[in-house]
Amino acid sequence: MTAAAPAFAPDRTPAQTYAEAAAPLPAVAWVEVAAGPRGGITLRAGTTVDPDDVYLTGHFPELTVYPGVFTLETLRQAVTAAVGHCAGRPPELHRLRSARFLAPLLAGDTLTVEASVGPVAEDQSFEVTARCVRGDGVRTATVRAVFRWPVEDGDDGR
Repeated sequence: MTAAAPAFAPDRTPAQTYAEAAAPLPAVAWVEVAAGPRGGITLRAGTTVDPDDVYLTGHFPELTVYPGVFTLETLRQAVTAAVGHCAGRPPELHRLRSARFLAPLLAGDTLTVEASVGPVAEDQSFEVTARCVRGDGVRTATVRAVFRWPVEDGDDGR
């Protein structure tokens, strides 16, 4: 998960430098998928908090904390890995119903996401309920969300 910090150049703005250097956050190290209830699936996915990750170096420099939004990104990447793409597009986080962050994830901690993914509805959406657990068994977050594959251009799916 470690990446080099971007090098700034006098002819580039910081925004240009970051936009060129930014790679997607690699938030999932492994994913396991199994058949779930009512036509859905269950998944388990995980990662380890790396204090040397370029995305974490400024987030409490003396005490690396995995931000809650990174936990959501871990879930998003795990769901995408589990369900795949539809018409060449990954599912999007359509609606965040609930996110509760209950305990911190610090440098070296492992995060395991255990989620149930509901069957796909007519509008290409599906419910996801997740429980996030630290390596010592402490629950770090619970998330309820709706994901959806993007619909055809011009149709907002409402």
